[in-house]
Amino acid sequence: MPETLRDLIDRYGRRRSAIIAAIGVLTLLAIIGLSRWATAPAWVPLMPDMTVDEVAAVAAVLDENGVRYTLRAGGSRLEVADADLARARVLLAQNGGLPQRGAPGFELFDRPSWGMTDFTQRINYRRALEGELERTIGRMNGVEAAQVHLAMNETSSFRARGQDAAASVVLTLRSNTRPTADFVEGIASLVSSSVGNLAPDRVAVLDHQGRLLSGAVDAAGVSGAASRRQLALRREVESYLEQKAEDLVARVMGPGNVRVSVAAEINFDRVDRTVQKVNPDDQTPTRQERTDIIPAEGQVAASSSAISSEFETSRTIETFSGAVGGVSRLTVAVLLNETPDSTGVPIAPGVVQQVEALVANAVGLDTQRGDAISVIAVPFGSNDVPVVVAPPVTIIERVQEIQRPLVGLIAILIAAFIGWQALRAVRGERPTEQEPV
Repeated sequence: MPETLRDLIDRYGRRRSAIIAAIGVLTLLAIIGLSRWATAPAWVPLMPDMTVDEVAAVAAVLDENGVRYTLRAGGSRLEVADADLARARVLLAQNGGLPQRGAPGFELFDRPSWGMTDFTQRINYRRALEGELERTIGRMNGVEAAQVHLAMNETSSFRARGQDAAASVVLTLRSNTRPTADFVEGIASLVSSSVGNLAPDRVAVLDHQGRLLSGAVDAAGVSGAASRRQLALRREVESYLEQKAEDLVARVMGPGNVRVSVAAEINFDRVDRTVQKVNPDDQTPTRQERTDIIPAEGQVAASSSAISSEFETSRTIETFSGAVGGVSRLTVAVLLNETPDSTGVPIAPGVVQQVEALVANAVGLDTQRGDAISVIAVPFGSNDVPVVVAPPVTIIERVQEIQRPLVGLIAILIAAFIGWQALRAVRGERPTEQEPV
């Protein structure tokens, strides 16, 4: 073997032999790297949203059973090979699953309660309920952790009604997460439904920075949730009246030739009134007393009598509760297309007045309460819908789509080029033999 290697070096020269060896090594390394890259497993997250302590517990189970895994995102995310995902989850289930995070739940009552006082039982029940609520809220989308504090109502035989229950929820939100009003209101409803005698407006929801998300009260004494409901009711009334008037006028003007806008003022004041009416002509005797006075024996005075009567007059008590959400004022604006036909002929002069009367009756306009309507006819703009052109796909996006096949193709071309260069070096011009002197 050494003789053969020496013969090859003498035959092609040291410089050319070194080039051939280097090309062969690079080709081998490129093939090995390509094969390892092609056969590398696809890593997938084992469990979403795990804490560092949970990652450590899961990693211990996987190490014990020889399952490959990798840590990403600073050790807060554990990923396993796609082929080992099902096996890893079964192993976690066999070992009791993930450790429970946060406060304990109703498993507090799994232990014997001998010797516990009634006060201790109540405290444990409150702790368990807080823990269960924290787990439920912590599983919601966008919430990393939650902490719940309950002030529950306690009643006894000596106290008919205690203090109203209250609760507070502190949310630790994930980055770039902004809770919506419906989300916060849903958490308040969840907590209030889980605790007896707890109204949703008695639940305060805060984020981890101390900002109040619910329960805020404005200057008029209306909470944020109530304001949102009032605004939603107002928009619903306006949308209903707009659609009703627009559908009616469109039958005359044609579709697309009318626009209606309604601004409604809704009265949310609740008024309770009690009226008491007394009828003096309708009297009913309720009590009558007769007293007879008889003179004593030997006296000349005559006997007398006195009658005392009491009458109750008829009275009527009426209690009225004003409806909440009544319309106090309407303002309607109607825009008509002056040239509804393709011929460009304007509408008749009396159409505007007719449409005004029609819309006023359709929405229930009342001039006594200050309602107003305005109808204007102007030419509408073009109804041509612009063609939306999809943005062109950039080169980077195309490369990302074919990244894996492209890398493989480049590696194959490099290997082919290196082999071709090696083949040229082998078939190249051989050194001429020196003639003996």
